[in-house]
Amino acid sequence: MVFVDKYAIREMNETIVLEHIVNHGPLSRAAVANSTHLSKASVSEIVRKLTETNLVHEIGIGDSTTSGGRRPIMLQLNKHAGVSLSIDIGYNYIATMLNYLDGEIISEQVIQDIEIDRETIIDKIENVVINYQQLIPETSYGIVGITIAIHGVVSDNSIVFTPYYDLAKLNICESLGARLGIPIFIENEANLSAIAEQTYSSTYKNLISISIHSGIGAGIIIDGELYTGERGFSGEIGHKILFPDGKSCPCGNNGCLEQYCSEKAILEYFSGADQITETTVAELKRAYMGKDPTVIKLIDTAAKYLAIGINNVTTDFSPGAIYLKSRLTREIPDFLDKIKNNLHSFINEKVELHNSALGDQATLLGASVVSIRNFLRIKSMQSQR
Repeated sequence: MVFVDKYAIREMNETIVLEHIVNHGPLSRAAVANSTHLSKASVSEIVRKLTETNLVHEIGIGDSTTSGGRRPIMLQLNKHAGVSLSIDIGYNYIATMLNYLDGEIISEQVIQDIEIDRETIIDKIENVVINYQQLIPETSYGIVGITIAIHGVVSDNSIVFTPYYDLAKLNICESLGARLGIPIFIENEANLSAIAEQTYSSTYKNLISISIHSGIGAGIIIDGELYTGERGFSGEIGHKILFPDGKSCPCGNNGCLEQYCSEKAILEYFSGADQITETTVAELKRAYMGKDPTVIKLIDTAAKYLAIGINNVTTDFSPGAIYLKSRLTREIPDFLDKIKNNLHSFINEKVELHNSALGDQATLLGASVVSIRNFLRIKSMQSQR
């Protein structure tokens, strides 16, 4: 005899109904019942609970059916029930974003040119949260979750490896959670960018988002699910070896891809500087537009190397589309075309290669999705923001 947990079934049905309203609302109760194959009585009871908890609200009267009858009351996610807070810790900046539950952006802030230090980073994040708590609009649930983007390897909500700042093994989630009483999540920034592309801009079930910053990382979506591998190392394409016995890399290998064509590497080749600022990107662009032969050669070489990395990722995962998240490919004219022109294999012919339409917001938008999905206890979210 199979034991059936009626409470588990009830929770599962609540999740099904809420997820359907989130992704397809506004909907009537009858439409939800028809789509989910749950009884109208079950849907009505679940909706009653969701409205009482302020997660769903009635937004007005819909059109009547062709057969006439009473016009239905339409249901929609109450996006103002709470907010998510997203934090991106770069190698020399902290970027933040506050969102409603449908992903609508309330506020964004960036703190530039700061030192990321394991001794002070938790205090800095706490101060960011405290400042936002004074700014957030009145909601039923306040900040429902905080998701932190890490430029490094993350596994099981823990930091495994960070090549360009010293945060490995730092227990941010437990420390901040105890201080703030808010659920804390940590994820690799490229993974979050992939989640954002999946949620906000792409219809592909198999896609890759490649972030080109201090390093080069790939977020990989396979059959609609984020793929991270056994210990979170999946997508660390910046550590594919381009030149055996080449430049040393913090990962322990030599000749890694990101030592030659990450944003950090390109700008260091251009300026010879150890510290990179926003103005350096503008200077590189001006030099390129001025047809500086050294800079043109630099961009041509970087495009060739990036194409090698993209080709290798394509042969590994065969995605429908690849999205590049990089200031350089957005700012430097022809950079994306130069990359495409170096992709010669038939394997790449049907793969769409785009600059991310979400731009620098992609990581933070993906982080908001993680917080919101965890709060609502839903698996998928197709934003209608």
